[in-house]
Amino acid sequence: MFYEYNPRCGKGVLDLSAPFFEKRGVLEGFYGAFYTESERNDLIHFMYKHDFNFYIYGPKNDRQHRARWREPYPDYIMKQFGRTIQLAKKLDIDFCYSIGSGVSINYASDDEVTIIKEKFKAFYDIGVRSFAIMLDDIAPNFRTVEEQEKFNSFAEAQSFLCNHLYHWLKELNESCTLFMCPTDYHGQAPFSDYIHELGELLDPNIDVCYTGADITTAQITNQDTKEFGEAIRRSPIIWENYPVNDLAMTSEMHLGPITGRDPNLYETTKGFLVNTMNQAEASKVPLLTFKAYLKDPHSYEPWKEWNDALKEIAGTRHAAFLKTFAENALQSCLKQSNSKTLSGLMEEIKVLLTQQAPITGTKATQDLIEYLNHLDETGYHLKFRMENEALRNDLLPWIELMESWAWAGRRAIWLLEALEKNEGIEEAKQWFIESSSEVEKHPKEMTDGSLQVLIDYANQQMRRMLCRK
Repeated sequence: MFYEYNPRCGKGVLDLSAPFFEKRGVLEGFYGAFYTESERNDLIHFMYKHDFNFYIYGPKNDRQHRARWREPYPDYIMKQFGRTIQLAKKLDIDFCYSIGSGVSINYASDDEVTIIKEKFKAFYDIGVRSFAIMLDDIAPNFRTVEEQEKFNSFAEAQSFLCNHLYHWLKELNESCTLFMCPTDYHGQAPFSDYIHELGELLDPNIDVCYTGADITTAQITNQDTKEFGEAIRRSPIIWENYPVNDLAMTSEMHLGPITGRDPNLYETTKGFLVNTMNQAEASKVPLLTFKAYLKDPHSYEPWKEWNDALKEIAGTRHAAFLKTFAENALQSCLKQSNSKTLSGLMEEIKVLLTQQAPITGTKATQDLIEYLNHLDETGYHLKFRMENEALRNDLLPWIELMESWAWAGRRAIWLLEALEKNEGIEEAKQWFIESSSEVEKHPKEMTDGSLQVLIDYANQQMRRMLCRK
């Protein structure tokens, strides 16, 4: 068996003093606006406090990392990196610099390899000893005749590059390490020929990333990671694509706890790299639940840890408001259900709407109004009373959408009551149109969408009234 020795279960003896996962990392690897120096440094302080030990820098929209990887960083940016790297070293966080050269590299060009070495050497000189090559999200084919003549396959070319860089780094300093994200970084057995060949050709000391059965997934199983490890011939590092919310997920705010991760993953992996959201402060909520999972996956209780995380990040005074907000912002690849409170209230309203019964003065209507008032008050509190300004700024677009949903729901009720009473219809109609339009045009997503039934019904009744006129 090729799996590396696991300090917790090697030689048949369980060492309770050893960590379950060797690497417990944060990955700044998303598309979109990446972190400022102060956000990154603050996150490294947070990692130190909560037993994470590995930070990998690789935001896709850093042009010197990916699109224009051949260019050196400006001097003032390298000075910023230098400060961050020294901070990480002081706090015993391993700072890893990665390069996304796969987008345009000529694998057969010595000059291209030299450019990567020069980029790595610049970071080596300011203290980095861990490096990575990101070969994900690229077309798996050669761009030049030179590459086609030199290599028989894409896997051969990539392993040639990675092996060369690994041995060069080891000559530079024995403490240097290299890991890579392959072009096929997700899937299930039997896996592609590329993965099997890469595993055969890649130096066994180069770590490899794996995201699970899919790029984003509700479950990562021990069986999947074991079979990927067998194909790639080493225990992988999980590239965890939660809570990241880039690309098609930019409309979502991912605040829920990590769920669906096999408690035995430590047996078949070397650790986790948690790909955070563009919103660094908000990412700390799910990160705290990862902390608990990584510390002891067998006793991990996601929703208990989540409540504790909300209190720590928002403060005890504001945790209840943040929880109300977060319960309505759970849509993600984890398939967690949004607020059961709102959906339960709407089930009672749906009964009235289906029967076309009056809603004026009913208990179901009053209960819903009270909850919508609570959502509105929650939004006000989070915007204007919460001391954690960074969190407030991260959440602001979604807070305002939650308020818009609350107003749209209340004004839908107002319009329906006006129609039932046949008074104040014009004013109620105008306010309803304004609020429902705000929800429809908002670029973010919030709540489980159950209020849309009420809004659609109010729209339908309004059109019927206009037709009768």
